[in-house]
Amino acid sequence: MSRPSLGRGERPGSSLTGGTPAVLLALVGALAATFVAAVTVPGTAIAVAGTAALGAGTVHDGRRTRLAGGALLLGAVAYGAYGGLPIPAVLGGAVAALVAIDGAERSVALDAQVPDAATFRLVLQRTGTTLLVATVAAGLGYGAYRVGSGQAPAPAAALLLVGALLSAAALR
Repeated sequence: MSRPSLGRGERPGSSLTGGTPAVLLALVGALAATFVAAVTVPGTAIAVAGTAALGAGTVHDGRRTRLAGGALLLGAVAYGAYGGLPIPAVLGGAVAALVAIDGAERSVALDAQVPDAATFRLVLQRTGTTLLVATVAAGLGYGAYRVGSGQAPAPAAALLLVGALLSAAALR
């Protein structure tokens, strides 16, 4: 039995990403965001396209495709907000989309650094950290929304700033 020939500069298994746990966690996050965005037919179509693009970009290591998929997922959640989703559902969908994007990026990065290593615990720890920080940021964002709908815009701005900083720290 002969082995398949590799192209110049390729290594065995380089055409597909090997970080299976991260790919699965990214898919779960993308499906959760799709479920949240599925309040309208256009939102559902955008979310399904985003999930497909994020998955394809992850499996075939296409950075632009992953970024487009992540943008479509976040856009679908935003479209759901425009369609009348309650704020907690929108924030939950945004958290799910961010976890999916981070999982996809983590999967590709791990495959490039340690293609044959068992990375399940590392991926689970990183995803849990991302989920925790994004949830805290979403909670602070919801707090800013609740406070900002009253007569106190200064605390709302402060909470929104803290939420933005935590979001940026989660994606680092």
